[in-house]
Amino acid sequence: MPVDLLLMARYDAWATARALEAAGKLGTTTWIRPLAGPFPCLRDGAVHLVSAAVVWLARWQGRPMATGLRAAAFADAAAVQARWREVAAAVETFLVHLPEQVLEAPLAYRTATGRPRQAPLAMTILHLFTHAAYHRGQLMAAIRQLGGATVHTDLLYFLHDRGRAAG
Repeated sequence: MPVDLLLMARYDAWATARALEAAGKLGTTTWIRPLAGPFPCLRDGAVHLVSAAVVWLARWQGRPMATGLRAAAFADAAAVQARWREVAAAVETFLVHLPEQVLEAPLAYRTATGRPRQAPLAMTILHLFTHAAYHRGQLMAAIRQLGGATVHTDLLYFLHDRGRAAG
């Protein structure tokens, strides 16, 4: 297992946990308050972030999913945080046990609209991490829009927290 993918998975787990924790500090009334932006409310953005990891993990494990998580099933940020901890641990376990030689093998999957696609497994893993970074930024903007305090979720902050960055 290339250490870079595992490092990125750990970074993704850390950054998403921080974003979800920041969302949770706003309280349950703010959780579903309508927003102007890519998601109708904070809950929907947070659930989308976790749902993408659920869907990609299922694809990697050969368990294609027709749909992701339903936002309405999460009453508050704590429920999403709990689900995220499970998903992040499962992604790390998958990567730890993944033979390096399969990383360039094509992964056939279907998009959310049912269209067949194919990409090297490693690229789909990287896609999940870049997708998450994009949506974490949106989540931070929504938290700010709702009057909450944002947190750093950048890679260098993670590395510094882990003692892996100089300075």
